Amino acid sequence: MRCYTFSNPNGAFDPARFSPGREISPDELPAGGVLILGSFDGVHRGHRSLFDAALSAARQAPEPLPVVVWSLSGMHRACLTTEDEKRSFFRLFGASAAVFEDFEAIRDLSGEAFFREILQKRLRPSALVCGFNFTFGRGAACHPDDLVRLAEEAGIRAVVCPPVMDGEEAISSTRIRALIADGQMDEAARLMGHPYPVKAAVCPGHRIGRTIGRPTLNQRLPAGKLTPPRGVYASLSLLSAEDGGSLCLTPSVSNLGSRPTVNKDGDDVTLETHILRADAPGTLRALEGVPHLVVWLGEFLRPERKFDSLDALKAAIAADTEAARLPISRMEGLAPGWDTPWTVDELLL
Repeated sequence: MRCYTFSNPNGAFDPARFSPGREISPDELPAGGVLILGSFDGVHRGHRSLFDAALSAARQAPEPLPVVVWSLSGMHRACLTTEDEKRSFFRLFGASAAVFEDFEAIRDLSGEAFFREILQKRLRPSALVCGFNFTFGRGAACHPDDLVRLAEEAGIRAVVCPPVMDGEEAISSTRIRALIADGQMDEAARLMGHPYPVKAAVCPGHRIGRTIGRPTLNQRLPAGKLTPPRGVYASLSLLSAEDGGSLCLTPSVSNLGSRPTVNKDGDDVTLETHILRADAPGTLRALEGVPHLVVWLGEFLRPERKFDSLDALKAAIAADTEAARLPISRMEGLAPGWDTPWTVDELLL
């Protein structure tokens, strides 16, 4: 069990400040709060409804209650969002703390043992919120109605949220994973409520892009994160401006792959992002070296290809830049509708 608080060191919850959280012991978690239960892979629009319900319950209490997220990890070999990314989204959506539980640690607990030992004794909530498809206990034997029954017996309020529908089908992480794996990034972004994020350390490259006037920021996808199809994507990059106190979403083009024109190792996969506006705030600072970068991947433009020369590669990048302009403008048009959960502090950690 890994626990994080998003409160300031003095204990005050500051909704104006986003951070990846400070790790704490389970005993330091706030008791008596509203506990949201789920795995939250992708932190999509359906998940957002659970946060809305929890925040509403917290506000209706005689005194404001903390909202704590319990998130199950290790259920999927390839996840849409890493724990690090989830923490930032949880903080953005109003949680004051988060708990990550490894599936292997609780897989053999019965439903009642999970409720009594993990929820009631360790996390001590006054209310629970889960989705319509939440399961718990050995073999996923228990369902929301079992949670409601156990909660009522313990004097704990339980709220079960209905599915958020998209057409005839509920929005789900499984559905979104299939879209990402197929390169349908726009449709996945519509269901998530935000584009597909990649937050990762910036790693050294071979600086070949600089020799052809196309410098890139290079990353390796975090271990366990779902890898979209190899190829070129329209993207937006989150940069820290030169003033050091603000963030800017900047148009970019990203290539996910092994760079076959200059690299013979087909298993050496990186995400290389070229910032399209050299005068954009934060570009120079980023190229000079930043610890972390967040790239929002948009429309899939073309599969990765091997070119006969660097000149041919340069011409392809120029064509990719033109092809990316309309998809990027659509992403920028949607940007006011989705908040970025990261801050300067996180990118500089």
